Amino acid sequence: METVQIVTTDPKLPLEELYHKGNDLLRESLTQYTHLFKKGDHVLVKPNLLSARDIDMGVTTHPKTLDVVLKFLLELETVPFVGDSPPDGNGYAVAKKTGLIEVCEKYNVNFVELDEPVKVKHSGEYDFSISKKVLDADKIVSLAKLKTHSLTILTLAVKNTFGCIPGKEKASWHFKALNNNNFAKLMVEICSVVNPTLNIVDGLVAHEGNGPSNGKPKRQGVIFLSENPFALDDAIASCLGVPRKKYPILIEAGKKKLIPQYQTTGEWSGSMALPKTSLVFSGLNFISNRFNVFKKKPSIDKERCIKCRKCERNCPVQAIDIDSFNIDYSKCIRCYVCHEVCPEDAIKLVGTLFK
Repeated sequence: METVQIVTTDPKLPLEELYHKGNDLLRESLTQYTHLFKKGDHVLVKPNLLSARDIDMGVTTHPKTLDVVLKFLLELETVPFVGDSPPDGNGYAVAKKTGLIEVCEKYNVNFVELDEPVKVKHSGEYDFSISKKVLDADKIVSLAKLKTHSLTILTLAVKNTFGCIPGKEKASWHFKALNNNNFAKLMVEICSVVNPTLNIVDGLVAHEGNGPSNGKPKRQGVIFLSENPFALDDAIASCLGVPRKKYPILIEAGKKKLIPQYQTTGEWSGSMALPKTSLVFSGLNFISNRFNVFKKKPSIDKERCIKCRKCERNCPVQAIDIDSFNIDYSKCIRCYVCHEVCPEDAIKLVGTLFK
């Protein structure tokens, strides 16, 4: 039977002490997974490097957490390397800004961009590419964050593998998938192909509200570990009171019988403010993104916008013109990629037929 390990510390501790205590507990917990790795294994550590935010916002993998994982792998005489592919395509810049490059340099570990797309053969419905560097790794450690997500409700272990698709290709999948259920099916297929050896979801400081980057940090004082990403996500959703039958990724994983029987060690019961954009609890989750009357629409806050054009570059349907601060809603598919990549929270999500 699979196991989901839950380790907790007091979230009310001073911030530095919270990180220190939490990662000490992570270090102790990792000793239970030494059997997964052997000397000489080339191990990809896949963090969450969505965008270059303050590390205390809970948006990206914390450097202290990466430090613990790299030290663990090096002590096992593996050959770890760190890699990701953010939506805007420059993982190194995000890793540098958030302190992960400093940790890599400390241990003489390489950081790589997850580029070089390779078409993969699998039994699913979608035809997608994975970075060659992912496919070439002997083992993969998924180092995700506990966050909400304006499209998928939560972004945990399964969703973290979406970063194995080279950055520039990600946005187009929001258009191709058409609705939340299909997008969730894509996430499940990608995760099944990537098949992480060990999955860690860091919630010492989580991110709630209109995540994955423009919500608010929330201290939770919890870290989850499991060999199985689907069991891990199911356990976390349960802890947060999100039913399996209302969470698209778990719905699709359940259809494929990918959620195994599992036991949990440790306990945690938390709460997070979920995104206002989600249709999951209304039962309208199946509706195509083209039926925009049911969904909140993105709007540009001219006062906050710095014209970095990340929203414009990453819009899969080219609906955004930053020069005129205009969004063409006849094109907009409400995928919220613009909201996700905006570094200044200048994309607001407003209006809907239903409250």
